[in-house]
Amino acid sequence: MELSRSNFHLSVHWDPETAQLTVGDPTDGWGWDGDESLPPLFPLDDDLVIDLSGHPTQAAKSEAARRAFVEAGLLDATRIHLPDNAKGLRHDLVMLLWADHINDAISRHRGADDGSEAIAALGEDFSWRAAAGLRAYPLIVPDTVPSAAARGIAEWCWRRESDVEEWHFKIGDIAMARANIGATCAVLPHVHPEGVDWPAVRLALTAPARRLADGRALSDIFEEGWAPILASIHRQIDLWQTADETLGPEAVLRLLTLHGSRTESVGEWWGSGWYETTARRAVARAAGNGILPAVFPDAERLADTAACHPDLLDDDTFAWLTEAVFEEESLRHDALLPVPAAVTLPDWAAQDLLDLLQPETGEGA
Repeated sequence: MELSRSNFHLSVHWDPETAQLTVGDPTDGWGWDGDESLPPLFPLDDDLVIDLSGHPTQAAKSEAARRAFVEAGLLDATRIHLPDNAKGLRHDLVMLLWADHINDAISRHRGADDGSEAIAALGEDFSWRAAAGLRAYPLIVPDTVPSAAARGIAEWCWRRESDVEEWHFKIGDIAMARANIGATCAVLPHVHPEGVDWPAVRLALTAPARRLADGRALSDIFEEGWAPILASIHRQIDLWQTADETLGPEAVLRLLTLHGSRTESVGEWWGSGWYETTARRAVARAAGNGILPAVFPDAERLADTAACHPDLLDDDTFAWLTEAVFEEESLRHDALLPVPAAVTLPDWAAQDLLDLLQPETGEGA
């Protein structure tokens, strides 16, 4: 089977005799006309071979394969790391990604050549914040990834651009983390590959009985702040509904995926493949060092809860997990590894793009 997303391609081969699943590069020998768009690329640095022979059931095999895909970054938006000789391509690649995946989607929706004016009409603040993901590094490809888009909605319409920060004093950091997870869970069923069901999102985020995982109602926690928070959520959803009508569902889904993948903020939230992988690594490291929380001595059970439902943990264990995840990320930073996982732009593609986009630089390389 061959699969494609945003001009990144992979082949998947299953060998039932050896129970090996191989994810490989199908693009070898593919042509590229150098039309100032990215060439077709493989989203991994190397082939991914997953040995599933030790998993007796189909369900166990599926879960093991899913975790491998998660760890490789295949279930998140694709990220691109530039080799040292191509650092100067960063601005050009950002513009290519924007043109190929945002402007093109807007143009197809509007039947016009350029979506820049349509975005500008939504306001300078919207333009700046919507493009914030393009300023991240490694570069984020604006894919259509519903789970990332759901985090983008939760971050924009609940956590950052609503009035909730003004009332943060009413709720502690751990409770706020639970509220963020709850907002993401509420939104996720209404974000689809075809676009966002905004009326359903509005109902989900403004439901009067919204509660944390521990059962506390948000209206009781925020008290007099709940009404202005709800009003601000409505304003942000109004803005995105206007964007959906103006820019089109695909462009909005790509913008929200970009927004929900920013590593300095929501890209490391619960719900991302990166968070799941890091949480499992953190628990495994703690188990190996004999420092698991006393109330949760079962490492496998804690890892599953940490990855899937950390908001169900007690406050102390949730706080421990938050610190452990941060330390795990710091170790990866110290090892000069990309956070989250990223594909390195191949040397041949970097050189071809340098020759095309920066001829003087390319000739001197």
